[in-house]
Amino acid sequence: MIIFSILIANYNNGKYFKECYDSLINQTYRNWEVIIVDDASTDDSVEIIQSLIQDDSRFKLYRNATNKGCGFTKAACMKYAQGDLCAYLDPDDALYPEALEKTAQEFV
Repeated sequence: MIIFSILIANYNNGKYFKECYDSLINQTYRNWEVIIVDDASTDDSVEIIQSLIQDDSRFKLYRNATNKGCGFTKAACMKYAQGDLCAYLDPDDALYPEALEKTAQEFV
């Protein structure tokens, strides 16, 4: 079974993350992990994200000590990924419930 790594580079998008989170936990395909790297947000993003993901070990949150920019942060996401397939998801976006399942079918 294919393991997905969903990679999220976050910077000050905490107020949007709930919809993104909901779209992930409602996936019909269940074999995934989410790697979130926060790029030294100056808002309450980390607290919001931590409160949502705290009881789900599929979510892993890392933090840049200083703001490094989008490219660096996305590369950091990839460094932590352990899945067979990786896909970036912006923290202010959401997936349809069947998105991962339909993608996995293309690789079987």
